[in-house]
Amino acid sequence: MSPRHGFTTRSVHAGEAPDPTTGAHGVPIYQNATYAFHTYEQLEAARSGLAPHFFYARDGNPTVRCLEVKLADLEGAQAAVATATGMAAVSATLLHLLVGGGHLVASADVYAVTRAFLRDDLPCHGAAVTLVDVSDLAAVEEAITPATRAIYCEAFSNPALRVADLGALASLARRRNVKLVVDNTFLSPALCRPLEHGADVVIHSATKYLSGHGQILGGVVCGSRDIVAPIARTVSRLGGAMSAFAAWTLLAGVKTLPLRLREHSANAARLASLLADDPAVAAVHYPGLPTHPGHEVAKRLVGKGERFGGMLAFALRDPASVGPFLNALRLPTLAVSLGECGTLIWPVEGSDLIRLSVGIEDIADLEADFRQALAVLQPAVAAD
Repeated sequence: MSPRHGFTTRSVHAGEAPDPTTGAHGVPIYQNATYAFHTYEQLEAARSGLAPHFFYARDGNPTVRCLEVKLADLEGAQAAVATATGMAAVSATLLHLLVGGGHLVASADVYAVTRAFLRDDLPCHGAAVTLVDVSDLAAVEEAITPATRAIYCEAFSNPALRVADLGALASLARRRNVKLVVDNTFLSPALCRPLEHGADVVIHSATKYLSGHGQILGGVVCGSRDIVAPIARTVSRLGGAMSAFAAWTLLAGVKTLPLRLREHSANAARLASLLADDPAVAAVHYPGLPTHPGHEVAKRLVGKGERFGGMLAFALRDPASVGPFLNALRLPTLAVSLGECGTLIWPVEGSDLIRLSVGIEDIADLEADFRQALAVLQPAVAAD
């Protein structure tokens, strides 16, 4: 698509066209493992790169390819590779960047499974990892060594909603000749495009906002062709390819991404304010609140629209009230994951935080539900 087209137009049309064989409006599911050649000469032309052709689904699939083109367009990247899960995207990227050893500086506040991979798995492959508070640029720079190859962070962190100053981190990365890798899952390209802030690689768990409906697992890596091509080879060799069905589902989900993120963001802002004003709540972590320490940086990341996404976290004053509060809620589903149309809520293990993925329900219904659940705690708050 032309960069002159708006984001919503590109969400619908990028990477897609009527099927050239049947005229079907919409990308079909190419549910097959291998691809035929008409002649030996055609095969040789494909092997030499003169005539692009699919070979085997682990290395590429037409449905998946259309999704990759769409997501690269939306992130402003030259290329993208889709993966079976978000963790396949994370692991393939970091294993490529740290092949043969090397050192990674990473945010200490990241998705728990990513943190386990950084702590437990990368060292098994000869890589060293230093975890730091990425909002402290001096600490990030101090952690960089001659062996450092990359800085890794989440734009808005999972689960504490800490904000990474991507522009400042990108400047530091360029000055120290390392790559900046950003997980953009919480915001999606509808709200923030890290490459525009100087990042080298963008990662998503496509399971979340890109899908929007909680039906499939997937991931994506976006960046320059020079960076994405070897990561795609790693994805293939590790068996992390996305399925055609998952890609087809994602193609449908991404069409409504900007519309959904408007509602997620508006609802989350309202619930964050409601929670912040309630005496039963000790703290609310939402970058859209002016009181959030990363608010000004967050405004630079999301731009003039000032939509801060659908994720927030909060803590209750009385930890013993978490169970009664969660049990009193009627609309949110007590379930892990995030980014679905329906509201999901999850108490973070080993923490006092409750992570809230705010859905697109009518805000009046969500507010009424949270008020009645918080009211259950008022006698305990009054006793304090």
